[in-house]
Amino acid sequence: MSQALRVVTYNIHHGADYQDTPSLDSITAVLADLDADIIALQEVDMNLPRSGRQKQAAELARRLNMGYVFGAAMHYGIGSYGNAVLSRLSIAGYNTIPLPDPQEDRCCLQVNIQVGQDVLGFFAVHLGLDHQLRMQHLEQQVLPAVLRFPGAVILAGDFNATSSQPEIELITHYLTDSFHYNSGNLLNTFSSHKPMARIDYIFTNSSLQIKRSYITSSDASDHFPVTAEMILNH
Repeated sequence: MSQALRVVTYNIHHGADYQDTPSLDSITAVLADLDADIIALQEVDMNLPRSGRQKQAAELARRLNMGYVFGAAMHYGIGSYGNAVLSRLSIAGYNTIPLPDPQEDRCCLQVNIQVGQDVLGFFAVHLGLDHQLRMQHLEQQVLPAVLRFPGAVILAGDFNATSSQPEIELITHYLTDSFHYNSGNLLNTFSSHKPMARIDYIFTNSSLQIKRSYITSSDASDHFPVTAEMILNH
């Protein structure tokens, strides 16, 4: 028996476009069109003044009729900022893995998702701007958590590294980059204003069979979303 899954990763730039104009309505429309089962979001605001005190993960989940988990990377008084996972499938548990960074703290949000009789390990990550710290976080925190998960695994997010950099080569030693199955014309994910680099990825282990992936052009954020369609064989 097999289960088809559509997965999206999207850095939503605290619900603003590349000019920093609030755009949560446009982001909602993009995600509704993509019609994913599971969504990894980065740069998500929770109760922060700059985004009008929106609880963005909860609001997007409500609008899209999905469950959600929010993982804070940074706290600002009663507000916070980090990653989120939205899911149509039941969420069985979650854990936020801190990725300390003197420039801006990051995190990897692990969400265990019930898919039939199986539990899928879904890891939503946002790595930092420093190469050495990215390698350290991958080697010491992210990949150990991913590789010890007993079953199907998806690692998705904004890695702030291109495919030729050692960080991505390290990941692809263990996992498959869904971009190998790219069916669209777009090759880069950042920035939406002038797309010059592919830094947003969806990786899977061998328990999942990727059918196709594609990047969607949109000016709703400063990144483009990435979608991967795959099969989980039970």
